Amino acid sequence: MTDVHDGYGLALVSVWDGLVVWCNGDRFWWQAGWDEQCGRPAYASRPVSGAEEVARLVAARYAELRRVRFGERTDPGQIQAGERADPPRDRAGERAAEPMPPQGPV
Repeated sequence: MTDVHDGYGLALVSVWDGLVVWCNGDRFWWQAGWDEQCGRPAYASRPVSGAEEVARLVAARYAELRRVRFGERTDPGQIQAGERADPPRDRAGERAAEPMPPQGPV
């Protein structure tokens, strides 16, 4: 599932956590990784005339992010019943707290 938005002369598609593709009508760009030396995201960009290449590159980045999230698995359908992926981690690398159930009237 993706979200598609437009405004300010840009269109964007939120593909996955950490993967948004922007387009201004002339170019596509997206976060292609992390620049360790600069400590910031590294972006890739291609002209709209290369839309097929963009699709392949974005699909490869999506697969890479899924491998990071789910280990070596690339398809969530490969997760067995009763098994689940690790919960998200906070910035310090520790497991995030499990969500609290909604509190209603007792």
